[in-house]
Amino acid sequence: MKRKLIKNITSVFLSVLVTLFITALLLIIVGRNPVEVFSMMFYDVFASGYGLGQAFFKATPLIFCSTGLAICFHASLFNIGAEGQLNAGAFAIAVSSVVFSFLPVWLLLPVSLLAGFFVSGIFGLIPAYIKIKKGVSEVITTIMLNFIVMAVINYLLINFFAVKATFRTEKISDSLMLPKFSDYTDYFQGSSLNLSFIVSILFAIIVFYVIYKTKFGYQIRSVGFNPVASKYLGINVNKTTILAFVIGAGITSLVGLNYIMGYKGYYEYGFSSNVGFTAIAVALLAKNNPVGIIFSALLFGVLDYGGLAVNTIVPKEIMFVVQAIVILSIISTDKIVESFFENKILKIGNNLGNT
Repeated sequence: MKRKLIKNITSVFLSVLVTLFITALLLIIVGRNPVEVFSMMFYDVFASGYGLGQAFFKATPLIFCSTGLAICFHASLFNIGAEGQLNAGAFAIAVSSVVFSFLPVWLLLPVSLLAGFFVSGIFGLIPAYIKIKKGVSEVITTIMLNFIVMAVINYLLINFFAVKATFRTEKISDSLMLPKFSDYTDYFQGSSLNLSFIVSILFAIIVFYVIYKTKFGYQIRSVGFNPVASKYLGINVNKTTILAFVIGAGITSLVGLNYIMGYKGYYEYGFSSNVGFTAIAVALLAKNNPVGIIFSALLFGVLDYGGLAVNTIVPKEIMFVVQAIVILSIISTDKIVESFFENKILKIGNNLGNT
């Protein structure tokens, strides 16, 4: 366990270094000074409470979504459908909050969140069922479902739930809105950072405990590592696969907690800004460790807001390139680190054998 932890930390550290190095090269190619760009980016984030708050705000949905994806990834289910799943769940949260607004707040809040979890979970159940029954890769089905889900949501939004002449739902009750950090301290004045940031961190810690400290978590990891061996251990592989996919997809709906109940107060077209895809990189960088996801998401939050800060001197799209580089660097450094550790162990074994 200790060896694996050291290996993972080394791999992540190298991934970040490789990403920074390649990004610096790209900046030089486009005629920009990397030191100037990075300095401006980090200054705008850390020099004020507003910048820091915005970076944390952007990290919050990534923590929620990546935590859900981590459950799927541990079961060796490469879920590419989080973008559609989280939009479906967030839409359900917004609509149910308006439709059932007659309920008291203490009941309306769990009802809305459960509605979002259920709807997102349905779109995790579909690819899981197809994988079990037909052997179709979840990568294909989840990618296809993204387009289907977004088309259905847009149809329902425009034709039934949108406020006239807009692309958004009605605003939820103010009593459902989460408090912002700026309500309690002037340091975060103007920032959208809200209570869901704390909830996301606590939630990631809970999921960490479930994955690594409970029987159910062991079953998920066992199925992901070797489904055949898991079957002989008495684990219901199909049931575990379905539960992992449904729960993981359902958790992505909590992205709506940050945006709808913590920020805008309604669902609007295009609100997620590809969070579902960015969350894949966040989870991979953290090696699917929910606690690691907190720090990985914070890094991406800094890059996201920092990218807006340097938009005057470099295209903001360069941050998407950085995210792609992160994924590629993780894959490459993983192989390098694994090879290094294996060679080191073989060398120690040979030395012991010679003595």
